[in-house]
Amino acid sequence: MAADSKTADSTSNSTTNSTSPWKELSSACVDEPFFLLFEDISYSSRSVFKRERKTILQKLSGDFRPGELTAIMGPSGAGKTTLMDILAGFINSSVVGSVMVNGIERNLAEFRRSSAYIMQNDNMQSLFTVEEAMLVAADLKLTLKPRERLRRIEEILTVMGLKGTRCTRIGDISGGQKKRLAIALELINNPPIMFLDEPTSGLDSVTSKQCIGFLKQLALEGRTIICTIHQPSASLFNMIDHLYVVAKGYCVYTGGTRNLVPYLSSLGLRCPTHYNPADFMLEICNGDYGDHLSKLVETVQNGKSNMWRSSIILSLNKQDEIIVTNMTTSLPLVNMRTPSFEVEYKHTTYYATGFWKQFYVLLRRNAIKLFRDKVLTLTRITMHLLIALMVGAIYFGIGQDATYVLDNFNLLFFSLMFLMFSAFSASLITFPLELPILMREHFNRWYKLRSFYLANKFADIPVQLTATCIYTVIVYFMSDQILETRRLLLFILMCFVVTLVAQAIGRIVGASLTIQNGVIFGPLVILPFTIFSGFFVHLNDAHPYLHWLFHMSFLKYGFEGTMTVIYGYDRPKMHCSDVYCHFAAPKQLLIAVGMKHVDYWFCISVLILLYIVLDIVTFIILRVRLRKRI
Repeated sequence: MAADSKTADSTSNSTTNSTSPWKELSSACVDEPFFLLFEDISYSSRSVFKRERKTILQKLSGDFRPGELTAIMGPSGAGKTTLMDILAGFINSSVVGSVMVNGIERNLAEFRRSSAYIMQNDNMQSLFTVEEAMLVAADLKLTLKPRERLRRIEEILTVMGLKGTRCTRIGDISGGQKKRLAIALELINNPPIMFLDEPTSGLDSVTSKQCIGFLKQLALEGRTIICTIHQPSASLFNMIDHLYVVAKGYCVYTGGTRNLVPYLSSLGLRCPTHYNPADFMLEICNGDYGDHLSKLVETVQNGKSNMWRSSIILSLNKQDEIIVTNMTTSLPLVNMRTPSFEVEYKHTTYYATGFWKQFYVLLRRNAIKLFRDKVLTLTRITMHLLIALMVGAIYFGIGQDATYVLDNFNLLFFSLMFLMFSAFSASLITFPLELPILMREHFNRWYKLRSFYLANKFADIPVQLTATCIYTVIVYFMSDQILETRRLLLFILMCFVVTLVAQAIGRIVGASLTIQNGVIFGPLVILPFTIFSGFFVHLNDAHPYLHWLFHMSFLKYGFEGTMTVIYGYDRPKMHCSDVYCHFAAPKQLLIAVGMKHVDYWFCISVLILLYIVLDIVTFIILRVRLRKRI
């Protein structure tokens, strides 16, 4: 009996502990819930290779309410994700129809201040711990004092069941925990409306049920929770409050999950006993039982009818209670809602923090990521070290011997080419990996684009500078170049500026193409700069019609600058270990390669100006991609 009593007590305690965290978060409950309504939403997209437009949504209507867990369901290609993207504001072009919040036409900028969109893929920084990710989100999205932010994080981690993994890196937690963390990151500023794209994808049945349970609890706090779901199991299906089914761009059902079987029965479509109603509905949408699409659309008036909505009790402002019963029209509920969305949020700033705070937080995050990314950071530095030792051994001690002037000429060009390609490749591969994270966080108002771009760029500068210095110093001394501090510093500076320009080109390619396409087409972008650098064909020997190509090559200016540093600035006659050295006088070499009148600082200025222009181009490309959501 004692054992039974202890077991009962432990069960009771576990139950209490599982529910108590939500009570701790009572201060985060939504006092002013929002009703989202949409009428006659149509959307068509244009194929890349075809001129005609494909219609995806056709005059859909409906209303999603606070306190309900709403699931948009439908076969593949039915348009459920497109509908949610339109409602979330992720897609805002080529859309016909109206979206209203509490009966007022939605202002997209105002609406996004109070909403959060959790995408299907878990795009998060895998090298950060759960708690660190939450701290970054809190620093960017909250204006509370540090102690209050920590308390808020503690409450959310407890509620979402992540307190035990707070010190675990995101890359090491399970798929279900990543889903919960994605929700927790957006929950930190308590948005009243949350959109989730396929929150159960890739999860097992138990984890999926836990995830839906968390979403249902969030809805019970007064939030409007909208998610897409492809084919829920029977247990998940019963947890959904409001089901909105889309097929071929039309709404074929809107209402409670328990009313789906009676709805189908009223149309002569009887669901077999012990059969999952969700599976049966999808089979009907796919035409397995004949063509019933037009009849389904007509019955629910393409989403306008609320005949099959379930009864709910929704608490507003913790004082008044509104009982919503089955209705045949979609809009009367709005008249019960007194607070105005526009009035409540029009004075709220779009971003919680300013540019400098965002820049500081993101710079710190990127610096930590680079420090922890042993593979990327250490590989870059180690590669520069090993190549420098190898090149230094091959060209050992030739720098001040006039006999090996042409070999030294080759060494200088190879050094620039190696530094250029290594910097270009690093940006080409790493920058596209940041874009999904940028897409999610920027859309959910974490920071401005320029804050992200500048922080990402400045965080990598110390790593690139370190790698460049390691290579240039080792090669400079092992090849026995002229021992003057000024020449060494100018040589390092020129090499570093060349790597910055190469990185900028890599970011442009990385922002424009996927990693796979970038690896294939990236060399085609960078190779012309190498061909017209003045090494393979001197400018004086090229046809006049081709001279403009040489002047367009940034590597030409880098090569001319390094040649000027090594052989210019009135360098004295060099030692000759052979009988005759034609290039014993450094000026003779500069004349032969057409670099006699090169100005080092002019080359630096051109490279810096080009770097600024390329930076602006990259920023514009990112801005366009963010606006087009690609």
